Order: sequence, then structure tokens, then C-alpha cells
Amino acid sequence: MKNPLPRLRQILIIALFSFAVPAFAQKKTVVQSTNYPLHYFAGRLVTEVFELNYLVDADVDPAFWRPGKSSITALQKADLILLNGATYEKWKMNVSLRTAPQVDTSKSFSKTFIKTEGKEHRHGDGTVHSHAGTAFTTWIDFSQAAKQAETIADRFKKARPDSAAKIEENLASLLGDLSSLDGRMKAFGKAWGDKPLVASHPIYQYLARAYGLKIESIEWEPGMEMKDSDLADLKAILAKHPAQWMIWEAAPSEANAAAIAGLGVKSVVFSPSANRPEADDWLAVMKANLDRMEGLVKAE
Repeated sequence: MKNPLPRLRQILIIALFSFAVPAFAQKKTVVQSTNYPLHYFAGRLVTEVFELNYLVDADVDPAFWRPGKSSITALQKADLILLNGATYEKWKMNVSLRTAPQVDTSKSFSKTFIKTEGKEHRHGDGTVHSHAGTAFTTWIDFSQAAKQAETIADRFKKARPDSAAKIEENLASLLGDLSSLDGRMKAFGKAWGDKPLVASHPIYQYLARAYGLKIESIEWEPGMEMKDSDLADLKAILAKHPAQWMIWEAAPSEANAAAIAGLGVKSVVFSPSANRPEADDWLAVMKANLDRMEGLVKAE
């Protein structure tokens, strides 16, 4: 009589692999994004084998976010970390991260970054910072946003070759939407011409360059308490740059809108949507921005 043990051992090994292989296949690729635009792009690209995470609190500007211990741990454990680049993630200088998971989404156009000047100013949450250095709101040039999306898609396909075809299909859809935004903004820039604009915050450099807009910036917050010195700063800009519209990153307080209206300047909102909006998503916010900008042409 043959020894049944080898046959039994073979059956047990087959049974073990039949349970282990599906469990391994179900392990998801964990992705962390450092601002909401990247998180949105990732959400448009992924398949079910990815797990997307976004750690930044809703009331914090991601460009000046400082991750706490739990967030640092989550970043260190991530399979992929989507970075905006262009000096956006200033906290990285004080955090130890593995190099391999990091995806610098703006690296492909880093040679065309815009250098900026700026003075320190205080945000509504009490943080003090300066915009001097490299302009980092890269994604409001929608052609640059497309390059960032392509970089994310490439890394996703390398991480999960089994999902490459679906990721590529999703990328085509996202690029179509970004191309539509780009086309609308180019049409606005052409219709608006060389009429001056003023911005409440120095974050519109790539928007201005991409779409031929003449924008001078001041360093205000939408809900700040306006002082005579603030209005004097605006008057000094208007003396050389006679804009009739100010672009705000969020709706200004009634008092601030009224204050600049007294100088002959009207308000329009173009939100960069760096952080997750209370309603809608990044694409909806950009479409609403464009609706408002196109409204300026009609109002002239």
C-alpha cells in the first residue's frame, strides 16, 4: 500500500495557494496626495485596485500644511505619494520619506517654473508665510494640469500593469475635460485682450502666462479686516495698472467688496481649489470659475 502522506501534502499545498493567491491579488496600492487637485486627478484615473487617501484638513491651505505624527506615518507607509512639486510641499524638508514612492507631478515642466517675489503676510488661520520663491499653483494652467495627470497615470500603470488599459481609458477622459477648460480659458484670454486685472493673492502667475492676462497682485485675504494702508497699497497699484476687476481666490466679505468698489474695482472669484471644496469637485469648481471669467467679457 502506497504511503498517502505525499499525496496529502500536495493537496494541502494546493489548498494553501488557492487561499493565498486571491488574498495577495486583493492587496491595494495605497496612494497619498498632497493637495486636492492631485487627489481629484488620481480619483479620475484609478481602478478598484487602488486606495486613495487625502490627509489635509479642509480649513488648511495644503501649500502650507504641516503633517502631524499620524499623517507622517501614513505617508511613510504609502505605496505612492503624489507631490505637486514646484516647492509646494515645504514640510518635506523636515520629514523622512522613502524616495521610491514619491511622484513629482510637475517635474516634466520644471524648467518653465516662474520665480516670484513676495513679503510675509498672515492668513485667516493665523499662519504667516511668503509667496517668494517659485510659483506653485501649477494646475491653473490647464495644459500643465494635463501633464501632471499624465505623470500620475504613468506611475499608476507601472504600479499596476494589470489595470493599464483602464487607466489609459480614464486618462483620455480626464485629458478631454482639461483640454476643454484650456480651450475656454484661451478663448477668454483672447476676448479679454490686454485689459488689466488685479489679484487679491499672488497665486495666478501660471494662469496669467498661459492665457495672456495682465495681472498685478496684492497680498490680501478674502475675509481680512481692511485697513487704510491696505487700500493705499491697492491705489498705488491702480495708479500704474488701472484694473476694473479684482480676482479673489474665494468670495470676499461684503465690506471688502464694497471697499474696492469705492475705488472703481469690481470683484470676481477664481478659486484654485487647492483644498477639497465643501460641495462639487475640482472640475465643477473650474467650470464655475470659467463661467465667472466669461461673464466679465459680457459685463464690459
